[in-house]
Amino acid sequence: MASGILHQEIIVISSTGDLVLNVSHEEHQEESRYRVDSGHIRRTSPYFEHLLGGAFSEATAVHEKHRSLRDQYSSFEDVPADELPCITVVHIGQISKVNSIEGLTADFLRVLHGLELSQPNPPVPNIANLAIVADRFDCLGVFCLYAKKKGIFRAIDARARGKNTSEERVRQKLLVGYLLDHNPWVTKNSKHLILSGSKRWDPPAQEQEDTESALWWDLPHGIEEELQYRRERVLETLSSIPLYFLHLYMSGERQCKLGYDSSLACDSFQLGEMVRFLSRAGMLRVRSLLYDPINVTAYSGDIDRLVDSLRKCPKYQIDSNHAHCGLRSRMLPVLGWLQYWLDKDSGSPDLGLCPECFKARRGDYAWAEAKRPLMWRRTGTLSHTGKPKHAAPADWAEFHPTGVSHIRQGCCSTSS
Repeated sequence: MASGILHQEIIVISSTGDLVLNVSHEEHQEESRYRVDSGHIRRTSPYFEHLLGGAFSEATAVHEKHRSLRDQYSSFEDVPADELPCITVVHIGQISKVNSIEGLTADFLRVLHGLELSQPNPPVPNIANLAIVADRFDCLGVFCLYAKKKGIFRAIDARARGKNTSEERVRQKLLVGYLLDHNPWVTKNSKHLILSGSKRWDPPAQEQEDTESALWWDLPHGIEEELQYRRERVLETLSSIPLYFLHLYMSGERQCKLGYDSSLACDSFQLGEMVRFLSRAGMLRVRSLLYDPINVTAYSGDIDRLVDSLRKCPKYQIDSNHAHCGLRSRMLPVLGWLQYWLDKDSGSPDLGLCPECFKARRGDYAWAEAKRPLMWRRTGTLSHTGKPKHAAPADWAEFHPTGVSHIRQGCCSTSS
């Protein structure tokens, strides 16, 4: 054993246990020891079944020690813990920084033995770390059943109702939902992350040394990349809407359809007001094509606020005869339709990740793997609330908000 490691007393998980686990983690000069039942951990964890039931030297040594102890004692309950065979496990997963791994590992082993956690209603960070450890030792199914049986997800949701949620908490719940098959947490929190953005996706953060090592800060299985890609496509869509109208008014084609002598002046007036509004809102910058030293970074704020800013476009009119000309009257219907998908707390959940779709048929479902261009889609009928209904793909009609937009939507949709 390496020098400098702190030796702990053996923690008894099973009083009849026939094995001692020495558990250590890279970031802790500490080794925790646990008395466990090898039969329990082998039945519940393929990792331990492979380690203790295969051709590894550990399995052979444990088997020989057990045979010797059976000749000396009537049962393993009588065997002192320091005489039991011992195996060492290094690294328990990409957990967050904790003061000690002792309690976390003990709770993990308790669940493998069918026992209760030390804390009946653990907070989200504890559950997230436990899920990471369970993933490391290939026993997520056991923890999934435990969490659902004990109502852990329901209890956490009840405690969190009405409270503001940090990005770290959103990421923790997303990871737990994905690993422990609680789909509502995945869909809701992935949508939240897409719309709110992440400090991990900002260029300065990407260039800095990674100091946050917990697995939820770099979501596994391609989730991190998929969510970032979805956010980029949403921003691309929102950016394309006012730009589309700018291009129309700059094309020379008459946009004012009233037929007045002032229609041409109306178009010029609206073009100028559009440029002024978008520039003041920080959504447009007039740049020289001869030389431009500015490297513009993507919008990193909340998409809800971005949509609200676009909806505040004033109702410009050159005179009283042109009440319905301009950007506002043409853009608001498009934003109103998209709002159903982009609302963070209500509306369609489709912007978020469907974990079953992502796991089972990623090639057809993932936006990052779809062939461009992508499409937003809507149903041909509306519900009694006026919002688009969800329907089978055959009933969906392609929707081009005035000819723009690039994203496919919904678990069932296919790329165009």
